[in-house]
Amino acid sequence: MVKKDLERLKFTISKGNKPNKNDIDALNGIIEYVNNERDRELNNYQLFAKLFLNVFKNDIIKSKGNYQLALKNATDVLKIDLYSHLEAFTREINQIWLEKAVNNNEINNNFNYPKWDIEETKNRLNDIVLNLIEDFK
Repeated sequence: MVKKDLERLKFTISKGNKPNKNDIDALNGIIEYVNNERDRELNNYQLFAKLFLNVFKNDIIKSKGNYQLALKNATDVLKIDLYSHLEAFTREINQIWLEKAVNNNEINNNFNYPKWDIEETKNRLNDIVLNLIEDFK
């Protein structure tokens, strides 16, 4: 819709025409889009801030009040690319699953390890994140 609105305004301006109701509607559509994007971005920043504060608080507690160490840990985590986090997460959940299977004597000829691959994990996490964002709009 925004593309159509932009094309409408581009046409009016390029022809030197006086704006009419359609142009005003197009401009209002663009303004609405920009406002919605700003609100969505602000919401995403707020969600990130909530998660960051929770992790930061837990690190401060673990480090017995050493906020500088907690902040360094948080910034170190943020420097790591998302795919590396995904790889580590996938390794960890597979390891947990394997330990549970061993402890519950579930290892047999049909046992398949690893249970989750990176693509499957990425898709599942993507769905979870999108649902959380949708829930907290």
